[in-house]
Amino acid sequence: MEIQNHGRFFDPHIHMYSRTTDDYEKMAKAGIEVIVQPSFWLGGQRNFVGTFEDYWEHMISFETKRAKDFGIEHFVCISVNPKESTARPLALEALEPMKEKYLGRERVVAIGEIGYNLINDLEEEIFLKQMNISLSKDMLMMIHLPHTNKMEAMKRIQKILNDNKYDRKKILIDHNTEETIQLTLELGLWAGLSVYPVTKLSPERAMKIIEKHGSDRIMINSAADWGISDPLSVPLVGEKMKNEGFGSTVIEKTTCLNAYDFFKQSPRFTWKP
Repeated sequence: MEIQNHGRFFDPHIHMYSRTTDDYEKMAKAGIEVIVQPSFWLGGQRNFVGTFEDYWEHMISFETKRAKDFGIEHFVCISVNPKESTARPLALEALEPMKEKYLGRERVVAIGEIGYNLINDLEEEIFLKQMNISLSKDMLMMIHLPHTNKMEAMKRIQKILNDNKYDRKKILIDHNTEETIQLTLELGLWAGLSVYPVTKLSPERAMKIIEKHGSDRIMINSAADWGISDPLSVPLVGEKMKNEGFGSTVIEKTTCLNAYDFFKQSPRFTWKP
């Protein structure tokens, strides 16, 4: 779908490792000025720590340049993704180079995605270790809610946050739906709404969530990756919101400015609207 450029947009969760230069061109034409790319599952089981390192280096170096060629600012979140966190000893071994070699690099603005996939103790062990690394380095966190049993994951997260050692203003809970959004906001966390076919939200569902819960601390993203997904989801929702009569302030907050307010807490996030 051809999207008219009606403003400036920020996609705070997109996996450009799996996308083409044609996507970058379309994104730039649609008004996407800045993106954040979190670490994700590469489609198969890793066998070596070095494959994590090569992937992180690719995102920090090559992908930043590829985005810049199309006038898009690109920032990175580094992590052992929840879908890869059950491998032992590999997932544990990958944390050391992550912590020592990559989290301090230019353009690395958060630890993420971290969280749950199947919701089990192996995942939670890696999740907590990465949360504590984030705490020790005073970094932002992007937390992944699983495709199913989202409220079970949210209740585990709530329990983890009960000791109040983590700064909730620096935590983004992504892939919210109607069942999780209220708790995410009540806990004082930032909320991502992923507009992605089948497993996440349609534009209409995302708009209804914003209509019901307001626009504070809520940001739209595409989560575009290997699957059937749309890297233009953020401007698409912006256009649909305009057509449905949402005010310009709400549109700007949820498609750009809220994501900016979250990520500007990182000293390595240098883009300004």
